[in-house]
Amino acid sequence: MAEEGTFVLTKTKERLVVKKLEGRRESPRYYLKPEQVRDLIYHAGNPRDRCLIKMLAFGGMRREECRQLDIQDIDFDRSLVTLRVAKFGKKRTIPVSQEVLSDIKFLVGERLKGPIFESRKSERVSKRQINRIIEETAARAGIKNPDPHKKHLNPHLLRHSFSRNALKAGVRIEVLMEILGHASIRTTIDTYGTPSIDDISQEYEKLRKAYG
Repeated sequence: MAEEGTFVLTKTKERLVVKKLEGRRESPRYYLKPEQVRDLIYHAGNPRDRCLIKMLAFGGMRREECRQLDIQDIDFDRSLVTLRVAKFGKKRTIPVSQEVLSDIKFLVGERLKGPIFESRKSERVSKRQINRIIEETAARAGIKNPDPHKKHLNPHLLRHSFSRNALKAGVRIEVLMEILGHASIRTTIDTYGTPSIDDISQEYEKLRKAYG
């Protein structure tokens, strides 16, 4: 994975173009353990933020997918949520726990339609607001991004955490692919079929002990 400030070659039909990477993508090797996720939820500042963090952490959805959720997208009787606005236009339906459903019911109150997650102005929360919610909640909880290249927690880390913890719990990778909305199982395997940084550290510890 290229670091920030390095250059890569991008092939087009006409020529190879040198492009500078302006940022560094979140590494799927790093993730939060279940107890850290629970601690993050515990330190949410209000019911909206707590529900939003749970949706990201327990649903494995992308930030924009969560942001675009409407009340009508929730099937309370069947405990399902439909993600209408998804990457590649691949709409999908995923399970949602009773814990999260209860939070949603409390949050929306008597409202029957419109965004689940609203700002103080009764508008749909923005991407920047979601970033700030995660960052400020993590600061209160004293949780740092496990990726040493990242200063703050961000929504995508919760997606990585969901995926890593799901695999550790025994969820089949083809099921995980459907939940995450990947275009192919190859993407899921390439992203999460490699060892996490914790896996690597544990294996290295075995080697260290072998030397006494």
